[in-house]
Amino acid sequence: MINQAQATNGGSRPRGMVVANGVPLSGVHSFEVVNNAFFQADTFHLTLLLSAQPPGRGVDFWSRQEQLELEFLLGFPDDPDNPRKSDLTSFLLGCADEIEIDPGANTMVLTGRDLSARLIDFKRTKVFSSGTLVASDVVTQIAKAQGLTPVVTPTTVAAGGYYQIIKALVASDVTYWDIVTKLAQYEGYQAYVRGRELHFEPRVAKSADPYVLHWQAPPADGGAAASNAVQLSFQRNLSLAKDLRVKVLSFNSKTNQAVSEVAERKRVQQQGGVVVPFGGEPQEYVRTFPNLDASRAQAKAKAILQELSAHEMSLSAELPGDVLLMPTSLIQVSGTGSAFDQAYYTASVTRQYAYDGGFRMSVAAKNQTPNS
Repeated sequence: MINQAQATNGGSRPRGMVVANGVPLSGVHSFEVVNNAFFQADTFHLTLLLSAQPPGRGVDFWSRQEQLELEFLLGFPDDPDNPRKSDLTSFLLGCADEIEIDPGANTMVLTGRDLSARLIDFKRTKVFSSGTLVASDVVTQIAKAQGLTPVVTPTTVAAGGYYQIIKALVASDVTYWDIVTKLAQYEGYQAYVRGRELHFEPRVAKSADPYVLHWQAPPADGGAAASNAVQLSFQRNLSLAKDLRVKVLSFNSKTNQAVSEVAERKRVQQQGGVVVPFGGEPQEYVRTFPNLDASRAQAKAKAILQELSAHEMSLSAELPGDVLLMPTSLIQVSGTGSAFDQAYYTASVTRQYAYDGGFRMSVAAKNQTPNS
């Protein structure tokens, strides 16, 4: 595991830093950084004290800013009274979308997103050649075109089918982010921006070193429960707990043929030491997409089935702040003595920091039960 699973008192003094256009900001009151998985931009919310700004950086200065690139850092430096940027971990690099100044309250609030905004806000302009590109090539070209460094795991599927996907996406006047995330879904990849890098890579494996959340029930003779989480709760979607069937329908205008492909997940349970199937009718989902051949329709059905399954079991937790948990982390729950003791994929991590040293975080994660 990558963290300390047992509850600790903790004596470290956390520190945060915000750098704007290369210069550390003064008067940081508090900030929140949300690191997202599942193809969403990371976001930030920063509050500055106007009275703590250096000379020349009053209301007039901030009211005239047109572009602010902000970097948010957190950590536990050896010298908390004199933290250096090199002592801290960067959690978001992005640009402000909006500034709100309230002179009466002595505050200025900046909100924005990470550099995935360069893909989200721009419609496709590049032309991709048929028969020469695979998904990883397309993503690499998009990253470079938008000023990002590609960190791309090569894909090996021939480009013909993917070129048709790209053509369909472009025909609907989509953004670069739409293209990247659709290709990631077809490949079973994750796509996200970290710093100035666009990552396009396989999802975290179930065998990955996990971040452990442990819960221990109160002793029989009385006392409190123990956990390394301040608060821990679980949810289960009972509609998705059944057998699942996904049917993908398509009409290929080139071949003039209708396509119907099905992907299924059958659930099993233990009864008296014997594995038996669940009873009842499966929950069926039907989706329609244009111009898919049989192989691509089957791949689409499997991808939808996997995404639906991932929404069955979920957790939310409040934790003391640390620099270890990321959206790419696998979370392992232990100690509840229930079906909730399993691995979860992180959906989002929210870190909140205040000038007085307060540092806490929350996490949302989801996955399917292990009896599928």
